[in-house]
Amino acid sequence: MNEYRLLIERAVDSVELKDELDVVAVEHATAELKAAIVNDKDSGQRDVEFALHLYLFDLAQQLPVTVGSDSANLKRLLAAIDIATLFSDNGTTDGSFVFMLLEETMDMVSISVASEIFAHVEQRAHVLRRGMTATGGKGIVMLKMCNGLLRRIPQATMSEFAGRVQVFVGNSFALSERSGVNLRGDFDRTSVAQPANVSDEEDSVYQSFWSMQQFFADPQLLTKGEEGTGVTQFINAATIALEEFRKTNNSRSATL
Repeated sequence: MNEYRLLIERAVDSVELKDELDVVAVEHATAELKAAIVNDKDSGQRDVEFALHLYLFDLAQQLPVTVGSDSANLKRLLAAIDIATLFSDNGTTDGSFVFMLLEETMDMVSISVASEIFAHVEQRAHVLRRGMTATGGKGIVMLKMCNGLLRRIPQATMSEFAGRVQVFVGNSFALSERSGVNLRGDFDRTSVAQPANVSDEEDSVYQSFWSMQQFFADPQLLTKGEEGTGVTQFINAATIALEEFRKTNNSRSATL
């Protein structure tokens, strides 16, 4: 086990962090480690997984509540995640192993540090998502990790982080994925806010914006009434609202 720890530390020190996973460079850095796993046919995979668990556990314990991207221990942790990502992708370890590591690591660090780690995960998304399904394997572990993060993220102060996690999950599966399809056509029609009274000059934009709520709450309204009536109403309201947003954005840009 000590042998694997030393090989992991040596590989981590050789990994150069980049915006995207450099597969060739990480493979070169982990050549000795991979050879040791292959030679130990009986328990190599199990031992290296356990050694990586312990290595990330030790690093996570050393990280403070807040940490900059230039932190040496954070860089080592991210390099170890790159190694686990490659090993999970090429079959050296179990396919879901990297997400198991990420889930445990995220639970151990502060939410501020978790945000830094998740930014690294987003950059490796194309590799991490390879072969992922929502009904088994690493897809289930990824969902568990992200749901754990969402429970911890303070919505009042880190809503952007929560949105990034939700976008990551949404982009991980096809739109046709059964677990994300509303098969029965159930809609929540009770939570439609009532617009307040506004001046006449603001009324058109305001009413158009809030009128879109009914279509989001019950998409079937798009097909009701005379042919194309619902769709036309929605498009007209959306066009007015988007044009107003465009005017507002342009006016702000002009003052900068």
